Amino acid sequence: MQFNKIQLINFRNHRRAEFDFGAGLNVIWGNNGVGKTSILEAMSVCSMSRSFATTNDAALINKNAKHFSVQGFCTNDLDIPYNITITYSYRTPKEIYTNSGTNLLPKNIIGEIPLVVLSPDNKRITSSSPDYRRQFINSILSQSNKIYLERLFEIRKILKQRNALLQQLNKENADINSSSFPILDQWTEAFINISADIIMRRNTFLDEFNPIFIEAYNIVSDQKEKVAIYYEVDAINEPITDKEQIIASLTTRYHNIKGAEIKRATTLFGPQKDDLRITINDGIAREFASQGQHKTLLIALKFAEFHYLLEKKKETPIILFDDIFSELDTNRIDRVLGLLSKSDAQIIITLTDPKIISNTNQIPNKMIEIKERNRTNENS
Repeated sequence: MQFNKIQLINFRNHRRAEFDFGAGLNVIWGNNGVGKTSILEAMSVCSMSRSFATTNDAALINKNAKHFSVQGFCTNDLDIPYNITITYSYRTPKEIYTNSGTNLLPKNIIGEIPLVVLSPDNKRITSSSPDYRRQFINSILSQSNKIYLERLFEIRKILKQRNALLQQLNKENADINSSSFPILDQWTEAFINISADIIMRRNTFLDEFNPIFIEAYNIVSDQKEKVAIYYEVDAINEPITDKEQIIASLTTRYHNIKGAEIKRATTLFGPQKDDLRITINDGIAREFASQGQHKTLLIALKFAEFHYLLEKKKETPIILFDDIFSELDTNRIDRVLGLLSKSDAQIIITLTDPKIISNTNQIPNKMIEIKERNRTNENS
């Protein structure tokens, strides 16, 4: 898959702009604040229906406008066109159109343009809270597995209803014998069934992803350290065997903390509480990895993500590198770009100084200079 062109209207600081891209390596360069990252965000909107930098669609609207529109013109590996238009305004829901459908929902387009994004914020995957690691695994599985994506939408709806009921019980100061508990039990049963399916799919994913990640780390680091990823399920302290085991464990957990959930008026268990334990030399990376090891782990994770999506989708993912030269040294970047270029992937990177790319062994197919807002100068 590759982007051939993208058009922006009232998107971030681009009032009206159009950018063309080629195969292989594309470099977008210019001073800070001219809108380089915004172009990659627009690509993310076309792929995932949201920016990789924010979940607030309103924040993407130009400050002098009331709506934004992005249009992506792509071609897949079979040379079949895929075009998408997404519009959003303060007053109306997001509208999504493609050349194969109209009035679509986000779940209808996620995975159609497989995307791997590496930005400075991604360093939180290995160094920060479990939220970022869950986002990482959810992004990969959502793009590669439509059923998993559907389960995510389902569990969010159930969680919203269940939490609303817990808040009601909290306000009523309900005791264990409350007549509302059968309703809570019904919502909990639905929540547990969906949760068990999500946990099983995550566990299967890690079984498949871990060897790819280990191999990727060995390539990037010259086999200097031993790494692994483990799935830590909030309610299960033993190896996962089947869905029935998960349901039984979650049910036991629910009965043990039911009172605490009412007291705190929120759901206290489930896959939204799980974590990925990333280790290096048998130590937890978040606690023991050096700055350089964190960077290498991140590259390996993204390299593995690319190859996992390529295998599952049978479609080459597009790679977006946003301002990573400020986070990663040239040798690491040169090595990764060289490895990824062998897969014929389209790679689009942003940087402030075009001389940086000349320090690598990579030759860009296209250089796009952003001189000032809404104006570009392209050189093939």
